[in-house]
Amino acid sequence: MKRKSTVILAICIAWVISTVADNPLLQNASESPRTMDYNFSSSNWTNVPVGLEFQDLTIESGTYAMENMELNFTGKMTVTNDATLKVRNTTLVLTTRGETFYREAIVLRDKSRFIAENATIIFKSVNAIEDSYITVGDEALVNITDSELNGLAFIIGEQNSRTYINRSTLRNPSPTGTLDYFGVSARDNSTARIQNSKLDVAGAGDNASAYILNSDLMAGGIFGGDGNSLIEIRNSIVGTVQWLRDNCTLRISNSTIEVIGFEGSVLHVEDSGITLVLRVYGDSTALLKSTSVKYVQAYDRSQVWLINSAAKDIRTLDEGKVYVGWQLPLFGTISFPHTWLPILLVLAFLLALSLIIALLVFLNRQWKRWQTKKLRQQAESRLTQPSVDL
Repeated sequence: MKRKSTVILAICIAWVISTVADNPLLQNASESPRTMDYNFSSSNWTNVPVGLEFQDLTIESGTYAMENMELNFTGKMTVTNDATLKVRNTTLVLTTRGETFYREAIVLRDKSRFIAENATIIFKSVNAIEDSYITVGDEALVNITDSELNGLAFIIGEQNSRTYINRSTLRNPSPTGTLDYFGVSARDNSTARIQNSKLDVAGAGDNASAYILNSDLMAGGIFGGDGNSLIEIRNSIVGTVQWLRDNCTLRISNSTIEVIGFEGSVLHVEDSGITLVLRVYGDSTALLKSTSVKYVQAYDRSQVWLINSAAKDIRTLDEGKVYVGWQLPLFGTISFPHTWLPILLVLAFLLALSLIIALLVFLNRQWKRWQTKKLRQQAESRLTQPSVDL
């Protein structure tokens, strides 16, 4: 009987130990679950049950992969110290919480990395009007490929970080207002590169760079570039570009876009269609090559060049200037103020008419000379023919 009791007790103890060991959430249960840092250095994410909910998660070393699973996560993920968080072939629902109007869903610091491959990530908040943020700093990296990210969220790159998005969709499928976007923002010497993707909005500021290649940003567009930033758009469709300030450079090629509002910035457009309005303010400079634009408005001390381009309406105010011109093979670029255009068109018409008249006169003289020469040759031919005796 004693031996039987001992065996039963041993089985109970083994069951309790195995239950605690199999569930990492029950370890260190005396600590607050909202502030606990979980280190899964010995855990296998592929064994995490479907629908498991965490609170806050901190990854401090190594590479952690969420693969081939479905996971609901409530709280904030923090990746530091050169660690890597990888989401692959996984559906991840991130629900953020807190007291402010935005929530940090994922925080990357200290050269850490967040990699999403063939993943679906849904961002939610306890309050539907609050943003969820992926903040990328301290030379950290975000790489999103063949994935879909949905919700009211922003990826914010700063402090020399890098954000790469390729063949992916980042959008808010159910906006409730005009500013409910999923976006990417690069600032503070960071870089964002978006290729072959669909996105709501993107922006750059404070010495940052954003490159939009073969992508669709019709839902929102480009916003708020400032502070010596660079935004380059190639082979893309963009809804609008608004209020670029403070030495921002915007380069557009082979794209369709609406540009509204420049202050102290540089715009370079080539082989593109500006679909609506181009407005420039302050000490701005805009250069359009082989581009069709409906309206151009230059204010303050801004300058706009239209080279091999067409504009339906041109307006200037204060010291704003608009120049039109052409790039000729042998003479290079020739431009002049747009106010000269009516006079130059008349002069060009008169010059063309004069050239046509001169050409007709020349051809008429050549025709007469040819006729005279032909008659002379015929007369000489008759004189040189031998006479025939009858």
